[in-house]
Amino acid sequence: MMKSNKGSLVAERTLKALMLFSKNKYILVADVAKALDISLTAAYRIMDTLYSMGFVKRNDNKTYSLNPSKIIQLYQMVEQDIRSASRPVLKKLVEEIKESVYITVLYDDKSYIYIEKEDNPSPFFRWSTNLGEILPLPAGTAGKTHLAYLIKDLDESEKGRIISGLELKPFTKNSITNPDELKKSLNKILKDGYCFTNSEYSHGVVGFAVPIFNFDQSELVAVLGMHMLEAKYSEEKLQEYVTPLKKAAKEISENIY
Repeated sequence: MMKSNKGSLVAERTLKALMLFSKNKYILVADVAKALDISLTAAYRIMDTLYSMGFVKRNDNKTYSLNPSKIIQLYQMVEQDIRSASRPVLKKLVEEIKESVYITVLYDDKSYIYIEKEDNPSPFFRWSTNLGEILPLPAGTAGKTHLAYLIKDLDESEKGRIISGLELKPFTKNSITNPDELKKSLNKILKDGYCFTNSEYSHGVVGFAVPIFNFDQSELVAVLGMHMLEAKYSEEKLQEYVTPLKKAAKEISENIY
């Protein structure tokens, strides 16, 4: 009985250590020890276990980072329906709009993860994302879209609690760092049915994202998005990208069972 309890505690700590990467890209063993309130020796054992299983990588500066290929293997199993339904649709979409596209899902209530993509074949500019990459809410166009639908049906106090618990980082001068301004932006996403950003996460990059719902349209299951250079975008072209994205999202929804 004692061994069983000890094993459960180790497993719990290991999972908690893995979840630290939802907030930090790079982590030191000392960070794990502090966050989990354990000794450095115990923290080293946990990180060695995660490393030996391929979930994390060791870096030259003594930090650890997630191994995207291993993380995406898990999502390939968990989100197989979405990925299978989206692959042929993404290929057609890229042929039409000539820009890279991607699918993201929530990783937890404060971050999201890239699970599928189709890159723009252009040799001149290719905006590519890394499968398995985890970003915090509401960073990026997809992050804002996930957050908008995450809090959609909550009362104002709950919305405020969730938003106040997020770290609104100033990635660029256009980043939204004011909670009230963010609320307005999220409401606009819900009203319009899509998200548009200009240099909010990466300077000089325009982003579009639309929700993907389950088969009966009752629940958000993923977000479909694209990025392009700001220099290639003009306001008159907005619907040239939004309309195909919405059509593709609907087709993916209809193929999810």
